[in-house]
Amino acid sequence: MNNINYGGVIWTNHALERLVQRGLPQDWAWETFQYPEKSKQRKQAGTFEYERKFGNYQVTVVAKQNEHLEWIILSCWVEPPFAGSIDIKKREFEKKYKKAGFWKKIWLLFLRDVLKF
Repeated sequence: MNNINYGGVIWTNHALERLVQRGLPQDWAWETFQYPEKSKQRKQAGTFEYERKFGNYQVTVVAKQNEHLEWIILSCWVEPPFAGSIDIKKREFEKKYKKAGFWKKIWLLFLRDVLKF
């Protein structure tokens, strides 16, 4: 796993991919981690969730420390999702899938696998 250092913390490839897929600016995620309005420990030991609002958007960042006590950003997202983001596409898919009949569900699953979302 390659990691990138930005703002004095390590960002996993997964976190960086999520930033791109969700259209979330890295500086918003970094600021959320550095100056959260809320934080809580997650179920996985040593993992924390940080939240911060930017206007009408709530950014969430998941992070933990490694054995060298360096902070690692594991994932991040924004609510509500930005238009065109992978999260919007997934929500639209779930709505269509829920209402669809058997053959339409097969078709939607095929499209989802081809379009990779």
